[in-house]
Amino acid sequence: MEHVDPEAPRLQTLIAALIYLMSHYARTGCPRLAVCVSRHLQCLALHPNAAPAVRDVCASVHGLWTAVAAEDNKERALH
Repeated sequence: MEHVDPEAPRLQTLIAALIYLMSHYARTGCPRLAVCVSRHLQCLALHPNAAPAVRDVCASVHGLWTAVAAEDNKERALH
């Protein structure tokens, strides 16, 4: 039997939050949302209850969202 950390966020909650954040980022382009998306992807990539395919995809796109967040923050600093 797999040990589940009671402190770990529920998988469904993380996925729902990620979809919400990505949708709002698409509408607003808010750099804070890009940071949140990146962090949620990292949580899902490491989540013990996520399917291997979900963990792999989240791990691979985490870097892309981290770069988006960094670029957004750099642009904000210039303005």
